[in-house]
Amino acid sequence: MKPIVTAVDLSRQVTTPDGELTILDRVSLQVMPGDAVAIVGPSGSGKSTLLGLLAGLEEPSGGSVQLLGKELSMLSQDEKAALRAGNVGFVFQTFHLLEGLTAIENVEIALELAGDKHTRLAAADLLDQVGLSERVNHYPSQLSGGEQQRVALARAFAVNPKVLFADEPTGNLDATSSSLIAGLFFNLRQQYGSALLLVTHDEVLANRCDRILTLGVGGRLVS
Repeated sequence: MKPIVTAVDLSRQVTTPDGELTILDRVSLQVMPGDAVAIVGPSGSGKSTLLGLLAGLEEPSGGSVQLLGKELSMLSQDEKAALRAGNVGFVFQTFHLLEGLTAIENVEIALELAGDKHTRLAAADLLDQVGLSERVNHYPSQLSGGEQQRVALARAFAVNPKVLFADEPTGNLDATSSSLIAGLFFNLRQQYGSALLLVTHDEVLANRCDRILTLGVGGRLVS
């Protein structure tokens, strides 16, 4: 079995008025198919940057990333997008729903990008799985934060992703909504068998993963 994500000596530096700032410092890791990995650490330790680099959304200053067996540095932006379509799901802290589309249309977009021809039925089924069958025609502005994140979950799992990247999926939610989202999140992950890379401050979420990677200040992997 080959790793689904591999990083070798991954680094990221940015130039600031005070000089060069290291956000990530030579991070190496592997994620196998079906693995659930939590990335934890203090604010400013580079957790979200690491997630963006592993997904090919950001460019490293050094080191390499392989996603689904492809060396990302060898791919154009279009080729990276094509690799992610139908293979990769995303869940963000701020939901990232399209305000002009209804709940079901937000899920349908992911299905269309993956080449699915039966988007309406599949999207309706996913929204039913997250308990939103009565809200399919509501716009994001008509949904609570917890409901918006449930739409985002349905959208992420719509493509039956081989790997799911999640950045603080409960970070903007109250305790009740966080608990509901966490339950749905891990139930769906188990159902679909997706590998998971999860950035979180939530110890309960982190402890539900198979293993926990800790980044320290300065972006070094400390455990």
